[in-house]
Parts: sequence; C-alpha cells; structure tokens
Amino acid sequence: MKTCCYIERFATHDALTADPKKLVPDPMLRRRMSRVVKMGVLTALECLQGERIDAIVTATGFGCLADSEKFLRNLLERDEELLTPTPFIQSTFNTIGAQVAFLCGCRGSNTTFTHRGRSFESALLEASMLLAEGSARRVLVGAADERTPSQHRVMERMGLWRGREDGEGATFLLLSRVPSSESRACLTAIDFPDEPLDKEQIAVRYVADRVLCDDYALTGCYPTASARTLVHGIEALGGSVRRVAVCNSYLDNRPSIIVVACP
Repeated sequence: MKTCCYIERFATHDALTADPKKLVPDPMLRRRMSRVVKMGVLTALECLQGERIDAIVTATGFGCLADSEKFLRNLLERDEELLTPTPFIQSTFNTIGAQVAFLCGCRGSNTTFTHRGRSFESALLEASMLLAEGSARRVLVGAADERTPSQHRVMERMGLWRGREDGEGATFLLLSRVPSSESRACLTAIDFPDEPLDKEQIAVRYVADRVLCDDYALTGCYPTASARTLVHGIEALGGSVRRVAVCNSYLDNRPSIIVVACP
C-alpha cells in the first residue's frame, strides 16, 4: 500500500536520555509497572516530548509475558484464591497503549495489534490510514516485546534460535500528516509481498538505495524487531541514500516491506 505521512521523531528503549522520574513523576505508578510496560511507556513518552496526539497505535508479538506467567503461576500456587490483580491487569496486550494514553491525556483512538511477526507493520498501516483519512493529524505508533527465560527455553527447544540471537526492545515513532522542519523521513509504502524476495529484488521493486533485512545482529530476534530496524533505516537516510526499504521476514515467514524516503 502506498502512503504518504511523515515521521517527526523516534525513540528506542536502548537510547533513552530523559530521567524516568520526570517522564513518570508518580513513584507508585512507576513501581507498579512491569519491566516491559516501563520500557514501552518511557520510550513512548520520550518520543512524544510532551506534544499532543490524536491517536495511539501499538504493536506486540508476545505481549506482557512476564506478568502473564506470574499471574498463571500465582493461580496454581494459591489454588485460585487470594490473587492480586496487578499481574492480571498488566498481562493484557494493550497495557502499554493504555498507560501511555493515561499519562499523556490522549482520548482518541487507541489500538493494539498482535499479529505475530507482522504486528508492527499492521500498526504502522493503521496509523498511516488514520492520517490519510483525516481522522488524526498526529499519531504515536510503536512496538514492544520482552524476553523471558521460559519463552527463551521453549523457542530454543523448537530450534528457532539456530543462527539467531534472542532479543527484546521498544521503539516508538511520532507520525504526522504534514511535513515540518523536524521531519526525519517520509513513510512512502507498506507492502506484504506474496513471495520471498532477496535484497536485489527488493531494491529494484521499491526503488531503494539501501535494503535492511532482519538486522538481528543489532536488535536481536523478536516479533517487532522491524520497528528497531526501521529506526536504523531512518538514520541511514541522507547523502546518496534517498530511499530505504526495511524487509521483515521474522522466523522465515513471508516478508513485509516498509519504505521510507528523505522528507
């Protein structure tokens, strides 16, 4: 699908610069957040930098795994009695999007996609359609997934880490309908080809100067790693690199393509 919206700024969990106490002043709220929720919320708030938004779209492949495991473990150990609600509340897939909306005061559309390896691309497509149809002027879109010991063991037994490194991360981007002096890139296409493509074929089909495919050496392997790879693509824009295509074929599934260009 061809699209035209602008990426104003981005933030990643491994490059946060703001003090968490300033992003989330309430110490009790910070304490109650699980690791992945805190990772996602802090990344989203640093990306926003206090700006107002009309909608939030988040993506996750695994959701809040640690809290889901904790809730189920308590369910068994306590014989389904005297259960604390926090692990259950934070185990839902839309926890991060809801927390961000609460903290930034966004009352608009709030959607979470859990489409496995295509979760982030689905969220990005939803955000671009909201902008294209005029339902929003600024949309926060992002992704977060965490790594847990049990998840790692299960996937290792399935042989999924052969040649790959397990990973986790959170990435958020601020999208706008119109360009500004701060625009970092223009999102020009989101596509889901029916057949596998190599780098040369992707470069030709999407007229890209550079192609990034499953850059797990930098991000680690997790369902929404393509969000982090997209940031690498945006950072590569400039000079002779005018268009970058990001190819995501998580665990050797059919690819999805995101194309960004200089604004």
